[in-house]
Amino acid sequence: MVVWVQFPAFPVHFYHKEVLFSLGNMIGRPIKLDYHTQHQQRAKFARMAIELDLSKPLVTRIRLDGQWQYIEYENLPTVCFECGRVGHTSLTCPNLYPNPKDVESGAGRPPPEGQSATTPEEKAGFGPWM
Repeated sequence: MVVWVQFPAFPVHFYHKEVLFSLGNMIGRPIKLDYHTQHQQRAKFARMAIELDLSKPLVTRIRLDGQWQYIEYENLPTVCFECGRVGHTSLTCPNLYPNPKDVESGAGRPPPEGQSATTPEEKAGFGPWM
């Protein structure tokens, strides 16, 4: 699936096709840069089209010059904020409910609100901002 990806607060001195495509390769397969990004006409965020492998968790951030560069995805279908995959929500996440029957019975119930079944490093910042 090809989606538009934004790099919010992207440093202007990194607005080069080679740098952006290198970052894009860490997320999926870069397709093209947004017109404004390519011509360095926008300083709030860089934007590019990337082909994603939806069988893998979404990348939420990349280390760039010693700093975290966060990634935002435009117009994705349902995203699970527990595991970072597309196609289900945390209410039906296979990581929380390995057996589909558990969803109905309540077995394998998700942890109480404010807690997570994954560690912060595993979760790596999945959330509605994606």
